[in-house]
Amino acid sequence: MSIATTVVGSYPKPPDEGKPFTLRKTLHALERSDATPDDVKAAQDDLAREVIAEQEAAGIDVITDGQVRWDDIVTPFARHMAGFSIGGLLRFFDNNTYYRRPICTGPVEWRGPATVDDYKFAASVATHEVKAVICGPVTFAHLSVDEHYGDYEEFVLAIARVLAQEAFELEAAGAKTIQIDEPALLGAPEDLELADTALNVIVEALERSETSTTLSTYFGDAKRLGPELFKLPVDTFGFDLVSGVENVRLIEDVPPEKTVQAGIVDARNTRLEAVPQLIRTIESLVDIVGPGRLTISPSAGLEYLPREKARAKLQLLTEAGKRVGA
Repeated sequence: MSIATTVVGSYPKPPDEGKPFTLRKTLHALERSDATPDDVKAAQDDLAREVIAEQEAAGIDVITDGQVRWDDIVTPFARHMAGFSIGGLLRFFDNNTYYRRPICTGPVEWRGPATVDDYKFAASVATHEVKAVICGPVTFAHLSVDEHYGDYEEFVLAIARVLAQEAFELEAAGAKTIQIDEPALLGAPEDLELADTALNVIVEALERSETSTTLSTYFGDAKRLGPELFKLPVDTFGFDLVSGVENVRLIEDVPPEKTVQAGIVDARNTRLEAVPQLIRTIESLVDIVGPGRLTISPSAGLEYLPREKARAKLQLLTEAGKRVGA
């Protein structure tokens, strides 16, 4: 039995070098009024099919739609919340990518699902399990400006209540796994107790006991959070073992009823990993948590890589996982 594999979320949108980037061309045509929103949706659908097929061909067990319709991890949700406007571009953590900063100007309220239709489309064309991904409430708040509440805890919990509705709708659409991305939590250990409260709001909105939840952290290590992290009400904890090599020590404290998603291939560096080294890393993790409690993945979303490199890294990941399982 091979070690289970997954991705963190995003996938490169540009095609292999030399091939036409249809989605970009369609978006530019829309700006010139030479295309319609339906044309953009069709291009997004085609791109989602492509990246789903590439993940499945690489042997990834649990995939995503590559977040091909997302500009970043907060904008898709902020656009579907009352109380937010979309501000200017800011750097996304320490990457050479940017996000549009949400600005809270009024009460945050549910205004309909943000990603459910995207999930349904992906599930309809995929042959492997598709997991849903939402931005965590702490990260959402850290990446936003609050001009309404004036109270950080109240702001986070208002966001959590809307994300809880999104999670409920995703579960109702068939999602068996819901990943909650909280990279900002790594630099905010003071928010750990608040994160517990906010995540409980989301998890308690789910109706099926078999729906699995994952807390995904990346772009660093979680040592400042310590073992208290494992009190958070999720089933799986995702760690970046490339930018956060010390996360291996923290994994030793994962309770036996929890599982681990370990990011072992570098999602931000084009250098391809050697399979023997990946095998050694996986074997060391299996020694810590056991094969049934381990899923391996890239260290973060793959959007930072050229398409061919992302594809190659997924193939290396699955090859190493199969060889350990054998």
